[in-house]
Amino acid sequence: MDKISNSSNFMKNISKKRMFFLFIVIVILLVIGFVLHIKFFKKAEVYTIVNGYVEKVTSTQGIVLKEENVVDIKNGNAIIPLIEQGTRVRKTESIAIYKDEKYQEYINKINDLDKQIETLIKDLPDVYSNDISYLENQIEYISKQASKTSSYIKMQEYKTKVDELSNKKVTLLGELSPAGSKVRELIENRKKIEDSYINSSDNIKANISGCVTYKLDGMENKVDISKISSFQKDNLDDLFSKYSNNLSNDFGIKIINNFISYIAIKAPTNEYMKEGMGYLISFSDKAEFKENVTLVKIIDIDENNKYCIFKLSNGIENLIDSRIENVEVIWTKKSGLAIPKNSINVTDNSDIGEVTIIKNGDYLNVPIKIVLSNDNMAIIENLTDEERTQNNIENKSTIEIFDQVIIKE
Repeated sequence: MDKISNSSNFMKNISKKRMFFLFIVIVILLVIGFVLHIKFFKKAEVYTIVNGYVEKVTSTQGIVLKEENVVDIKNGNAIIPLIEQGTRVRKTESIAIYKDEKYQEYINKINDLDKQIETLIKDLPDVYSNDISYLENQIEYISKQASKTSSYIKMQEYKTKVDELSNKKVTLLGELSPAGSKVRELIENRKKIEDSYINSSDNIKANISGCVTYKLDGMENKVDISKISSFQKDNLDDLFSKYSNNLSNDFGIKIINNFISYIAIKAPTNEYMKEGMGYLISFSDKAEFKENVTLVKIIDIDENNKYCIFKLSNGIENLIDSRIENVEVIWTKKSGLAIPKNSINVTDNSDIGEVTIIKNGDYLNVPIKIVLSNDNMAIIENLTDEERTQNNIENKSTIEIFDQVIIKE
């Protein structure tokens, strides 16, 4: 009996070893099968080729260099602006008046005439109130806005706007009044007094044509833009420092030349920087404000970076109070067949590469040329016969729109 029992235990041990060995073999085969499935049978990620574009962009800060003319104000007297902030004016045009005794006499005359006009129109047909209701609503709205501000500059801007709307209202009343009527007579008289005062030689006038602003920051006349061509690195370093550290914001009057300005930026050196070439600059904080500019001067900063000074001829009214702006410079833009950059096999940083596409159910390797790329996408073209010969490429396959390209992991 002992022999039979020992024999039975021996067979059981043999069976357990075989089962364990078989289990190990099965696990190994499953792992190998999984790896082979991932490597050879997993469905490839594809991208359908479409037409698109790629830009080479530098995001940086730029300083605004412009011609500024501060208008003298006698003895620091209080003034009343006649022209709204940012508005273009002609040389010698009245832009503000002094808040002195003459001004008070003028206001008293206007107020007296307005009271007489208001009294006379009370009994006129309702059509009057219907035609001027929009202007009255605007005046009421702006007056409420003015009561909420503590800024002297904004208060003056609101007052100027209210005066402008009031004048439009009076003009409209005059047009609606019958010729020869007392109302028409008072309104015409009011217009004469207003024109005479606004055009008085005692008023503050623009010393050049351009855009008016009522904000001074002490940085005026630090730049002579007529000498831009002689600027060096130290000049721009100094301006970047001064503009960055300046927080002044005072009331005053200056006129900005709105026909020419310059933007100076620091940017990494690239092959697209060329003096005399045109580029597109986007101002990040100016709600889609973009302008074409010309690169007029390149100044070395170090081995890898340069100062670039661009000439700006349009849109300067958007920059009248700007010193430093966040900008994007678009150096170049190319359109064509657009594919993910990680679908291209490239060697030795060449612009010649290869992609794998699916065409008619087959996997096909196609040689291509990279026209322009960024971190994610590339614009490509098929190689010409000459380029194939120069690069010893015998593959004649080509790629076209709506082909599906294989994306590498």
